[in-house]
Amino acid sequence: MEIEITEEDIAFAESILLAPGASFDEERRAFIKNLSTLDLQAVPGSGKTTALLAKLLILDRYMPFADGSGILVISHTNAAMDEIKNRIGLHCTKLFRYPNFVGTIQSFVDEFLAIPFFISKYKHPPVRIDDDLYDQQFSRPPFYLDKFSKQENKNARYFLLLNRYAIRWSFLDGSAKLTNGLRGPMIDFKKPKGKTAKEKYQDWSTTEKGRVQSWISNFKTKILKAGYLSFDDAYFLADAFVHKHPGVKQLLQKRFSMVFVDEMQDMKPHQYGILEDVFFNGGASQSAYQRIGDKNQSIYDGRTETEQFWIDREVVLHLNGSHRLSRMVATLVSRFAVSSIRIDGRAKGKDGNDIPIKPHMIVFPADKVEAVIPRFATLVKSFVEAGSIPDDPCNKYKAVGWVAKREKGKLRLCNYFPGYTRVDSKRRMDHTSLESYFDHDNRDRNISPVERNICNALLRILREEHIFDENGNPFSKRRMFAFLMEARPDYLQLFRSKLYDWCMNVVRGKKSEALSEFKAHLPEFLVQFNGVINHSAPFISAPAAATTSSQIASLDTCNMLQHDGVTVEISTIHGVKGETHTATLYLETYYEKGQGGNFESERLADQLKGNTIKATAHNLVKQSSKMVYVGFSRPTHLLCLAVQEARFEKIKKDLDENAWEIVWC
Repeated sequence: MEIEITEEDIAFAESILLAPGASFDEERRAFIKNLSTLDLQAVPGSGKTTALLAKLLILDRYMPFADGSGILVISHTNAAMDEIKNRIGLHCTKLFRYPNFVGTIQSFVDEFLAIPFFISKYKHPPVRIDDDLYDQQFSRPPFYLDKFSKQENKNARYFLLLNRYAIRWSFLDGSAKLTNGLRGPMIDFKKPKGKTAKEKYQDWSTTEKGRVQSWISNFKTKILKAGYLSFDDAYFLADAFVHKHPGVKQLLQKRFSMVFVDEMQDMKPHQYGILEDVFFNGGASQSAYQRIGDKNQSIYDGRTETEQFWIDREVVLHLNGSHRLSRMVATLVSRFAVSSIRIDGRAKGKDGNDIPIKPHMIVFPADKVEAVIPRFATLVKSFVEAGSIPDDPCNKYKAVGWVAKREKGKLRLCNYFPGYTRVDSKRRMDHTSLESYFDHDNRDRNISPVERNICNALLRILREEHIFDENGNPFSKRRMFAFLMEARPDYLQLFRSKLYDWCMNVVRGKKSEALSEFKAHLPEFLVQFNGVINHSAPFISAPAAATTSSQIASLDTCNMLQHDGVTVEISTIHGVKGETHTATLYLETYYEKGQGGNFESERLADQLKGNTIKATAHNLVKQSSKMVYVGFSRPTHLLCLAVQEARFEKIKKDLDENAWEIVWC
């Protein structure tokens, strides 16, 4: 299959994705036209996602392909997938249909590898692939395995509960093994000496170790067969599928002749590994496989150290031009690149000239830590009044730090802003109480997520009451409605009406009313399944433990500071990855006592003085450098770094005066 992208194709993509009169630069045009296997290393603000979207828009014009194949587009998060669909969905008539697949790495592995292999092995689909539901299996009342003594059962469960988040199935050397983390080292089953996981372990006898290992293997096999899979289990099954049936690789390569993976640096090693195995296949793949990202921004999952599992292809293209960063900020950011890359700052002011604001270092005495963010706000105001920062209501000002958690004697994000609240905004499918399923952001008028939550609550109650379908499997939403339609058609109409009323009350902010009506109707619902409220009673009556709707609604204001008419939002560095700000304040924080000191200004003193990072630098230094690289590369206009006075005194002598403007707090 030969496709040659033309200038007319690119002009079509420009008309949809770019402002009138704007065009793609030569770097992005070279990437858009190239349909072979390659890597794209792109600096922050280079427009790599827009370039990828242009390529997808153009390929949609050439579909269906003559050989019947499609394209695969993978990213790390649902948010990234939503951006793709929102920006080009209306203009693509074929991209989001068979034989193509656009989704997260998890959804790809689930749909094409884990679930098919599970069904072929156990003859029924899994209940769900979800960490929360998987973890529920460990909180159920203890059970005992018949072939083990009472003491052996006790020993094994104790060991398992202490290590519940570490023990995983891994497919190694052709068989399933229990490891410390997915694809991690084999577990050395040692007897816990104390009552907490933090205390040291002591040896059991070889026989005792073997019995503990055997019990845990049987226990986890029971959970797996029942269809309760963690996200890691999906990759375990995918590894097993590819090993036992290597022909699946050729089938997937034939299905997807082109594969695009965005934000490759955010993939975990096992995600990277399965993609490499299937779509690169040692260089023998039929697929054109393109990996897109920035190695220097790999700050997730503890991989901010030197681990570089992403090894360059023979062909590596670069997007060096940053349309976000000014020339001065780009020069500074490039010094913190662990994987050396040139960053050309191409951002311009409204007058078409370079943005004239030099990065600022805010120096503060130890007793004025809470004055740092207000000082930043005052700086922002002065630049707005001077016209160096445009006076735009859409401007975004943020203060970011690496570590948020409060710890006595250690400078953290919460010391700069004592009111900082870290709320987990993850949309959980399962919660610890019924009430939590009724929590909802009232600003979102969409009924769909509310309906999904309430149905998940009903499925949870059915599981708690040990009510299963005709095959002995827990109900899914689809099977629950199918059962009611077939066996209880008269009730189904009433149920749909009730469900709609509950959802509408939640959306209207009447959560208590919806929850009360739900509880009142629940006995009648369970009667349809010949059940009553019994085991699920604690779950139904428990207070909400997840984020409440009022907490969600306050997210817009709880982590914000207003000073001098300027509003500054406070966040972690992980929380702002991928964002663009008008001005960013980087707050140094204490992170691990180790090589070079405890703070970024200590470990990265050489880079603050104008030197690039050395290949031989300590892991902790490189880890810190990646955090600074991400944090420093957010702003379009003003970058500030807060450094405590005592640490500033140690670096001020050789500080690069061309790079920094020093101001005091």
